[in-house]
Amino acid sequence: MTRNAPPDIGQKIKTLRANRKLTLEQLAKSSGVSKSMLSQIERGMTNPTLATVWSLTQSLEIDIADLLSGPQKDNSNATFFSITKHHQTPEIQSADGKCILRILGPIEQVSETEWYDLILEPGGILESEGHSRGTVEHLTLLEGQLSIKNDAVAHEIQPGDTARYQADVPHFIENKGESSARALMVVLSPKYSL
Repeated sequence: MTRNAPPDIGQKIKTLRANRKLTLEQLAKSSGVSKSMLSQIERGMTNPTLATVWSLTQSLEIDIADLLSGPQKDNSNATFFSITKHHQTPEIQSADGKCILRILGPIEQVSETEWYDLILEPGGILESEGHSRGTVEHLTLLEGQLSIKNDAVAHEIQPGDTARYQADVPHFIENKGESSARALMVVLSPKYSL
């Protein structure tokens, strides 16, 4: 199966800005993203957070999916191989900076399957409202300790443990430990849930 290469978000932003005859300063002002950060994104030197991408798409008046979509699929028989560099991996960070979700799954599959590299600093909490009916989360703890609560029940997990739990109810993951915790999390929509 042939898959798309990761999108070059910086180049797309630079092209869109040029097509609209906007300077770095003008786009920075309209989006609220600093000029230096915008320059780094366009040159591929940093990976923007989802919040930054959102601000830029709003200023450029485009849909976020247009910016995150890769090139058209090649229907040749070439073997697929793709590498996403560490700095190109999108991430979401909580306002307090204690929780980082690095988005490992392809953006085009987000409605079916999501997977993340989750890092929670001590005291960090990842709170979620219930997802769509039948959604299940699978969380494998790599380092540290985590407490997972869905609905009214809380469970502690240790490194190497995998928790699978109903995620269509309010739930949260909390690091009550004294060191950072790291886990891999897969969110499966009802079609793919166990």
